[in-house]
Amino acid sequence: MTDWDAVVVGGGHNALVAAAYLGRAGLRTLVLERRDHVGGAAETTELGRRIRVPTLAHTVGRLRPSVVHDLRLASHGLSLIAPEIRVFAPQPDGRAVTLWGDPKRTAEALRAWSTSDADRYVRFDRLVRSMGRFLADIAAMTPPDIESPGLGDALAGLNLGRKFRGLGRRDARTLLRVLPMAVADFVGEAFETDALRAAIAWRGVQYCSLGPWSAGSTAVLLSDSAGNEGGAAGQTVFARGGPGALAEALAAAARANGVEIRTGAEVVAITSRDGRATGVALASGEEIIAPVVVSGLDPKRTLVGLVDPVALGPSLGWRAGNIRTPGVVAKVNLALRRLPKFR
Repeated sequence: MTDWDAVVVGGGHNALVAAAYLGRAGLRTLVLERRDHVGGAAETTELGRRIRVPTLAHTVGRLRPSVVHDLRLASHGLSLIAPEIRVFAPQPDGRAVTLWGDPKRTAEALRAWSTSDADRYVRFDRLVRSMGRFLADIAAMTPPDIESPGLGDALAGLNLGRKFRGLGRRDARTLLRVLPMAVADFVGEAFETDALRAAIAWRGVQYCSLGPWSAGSTAVLLSDSAGNEGGAAGQTVFARGGPGALAEALAAAARANGVEIRTGAEVVAITSRDGRATGVALASGEEIIAPVVVSGLDPKRTLVGLVDPVALGPSLGWRAGNIRTPGVVAKVNLALRRLPKFR
């Protein structure tokens, strides 16, 4: 007899989504969070006197609409704000690149910078949306069983192939070519204005350990579009009350689906036997048994820090230990008395 059907390590926003879905499916699920509150990167803190700021993630633009619907997050207090302006990038000369949700409006605004870029923008936006939709289909798939594929796996593969052909020959070839590219090269091929390139390319380096010249950063940009149909400008969505409001709504949704959340509970090991997870061990000495363990931590901390090296094996352990984790993006929250002047 196990204590739980599933244990989720960490109480970040991704972990809370997983826990809520597990609970919704009828599994007795326990979330274990080291800190005294949940949220992870989706956190709102106070800066100075009652000024609430987003600590890490500053938008919730990658939140899938299907998650909001499935978990009824609006009923748990989540209110989203989606401004028409997606990106505002002021420049040293006093001008600014502005990307709107409407690609045609953006193209007109870009004529002040470059007629050529303005003419190309709508086509580029369509391409990003097309490739993003295909990646969204992949992300929504249950990964196939590679070792013993069944009929369902074969049908899923056929369906994916049909959607890939649906891209059309030109977009399909472009997708295969650009996925491993650096995002700086991807936008550099499309546009001549550095300010516009930067305004688009930053989505390829946010929330990850890649720089604009890193291989594969174009895939990050396209994955961002896959989550929300944001196109070239992305989808800038804020939670009223900051990212912490999203974490609170997710925690409420998880609890509504029968999930128990424990804070101040640090997991120090994922236990296993015969190649399968059996539960977790806490810093307090408590051991919790569960046939399913889901980690909301990053792969390196999960595999190198929590899993027994013998159970992990030398090959996977070596690869996990060599995952690059140095960050290349920094952000600063500023408390201002008035709106800034950019000139």
